[in-house]
Amino acid sequence: MPRYFPWEEKGRSLRRWIEREHEPGCPYPRSTFAVTYDPQPQNYSVTHEAVWWDSAWDTCIYPFDLPDELNKIEIHNRQGPPVGWEGRTGQGVVFLDWIRRSRRSTAPHISELTKAAYEMDFSLNSLEYVFVTSIFETDTVQCVRDEVYRTEGIEYPSSEHRIWTPSCEFDALLGTAIGKTVAAFVLCAWGQGRKRIARIVTFHDGEYLQRLNMRFDIEDV
Repeated sequence: MPRYFPWEEKGRSLRRWIEREHEPGCPYPRSTFAVTYDPQPQNYSVTHEAVWWDSAWDTCIYPFDLPDELNKIEIHNRQGPPVGWEGRTGQGVVFLDWIRRSRRSTAPHISELTKAAYEMDFSLNSLEYVFVTSIFETDTVQCVRDEVYRTEGIEYPSSEHRIWTPSCEFDALLGTAIGKTVAAFVLCAWGQGRKRIARIVTFHDGEYLQRLNMRFDIEDV
């Protein structure tokens, strides 16, 4: 049995689908979903405004070549069970700051909304980093806090950022609910065998380090 069951097994399957063009069984096809903020789409409310980067994160977390000016974007469906995406985009980077999708919804998935948000202003081929901020989602926190960090002897929350490359721990993080969302985004954006998630960075910020964040580094296969 994998060390981090069931996350590790899920993450290993996701990594194979991402990195191998002909790996069978991938459930995440390429997506054609797109929205604009001008004009507004019929089925979605879309806001788009400029914001400035003002975090105290150092260049190990927010690389120096990323922009200070970002686009704050919100996408919400107008009808049906609630679906919402709130985040920021800039050349080379996308932030998922708040996401919600009812299990009863037939609307596009969060991975597809992420692709649509970034493509409003930038080419997908320019994307290098995906951040997911202020994570309180139970499945992901449990894996990071109670499994990976505890096994590795890391304090939680930690004042240090941790870099994970392909390993048992990497696969476990990729197999969490948040990791699965980013993996599905890579697959729906580029398909299989085009891009890979090279590193996952976990780190905390905020007063008393109460906020867990994750960064996923995207590279060519």
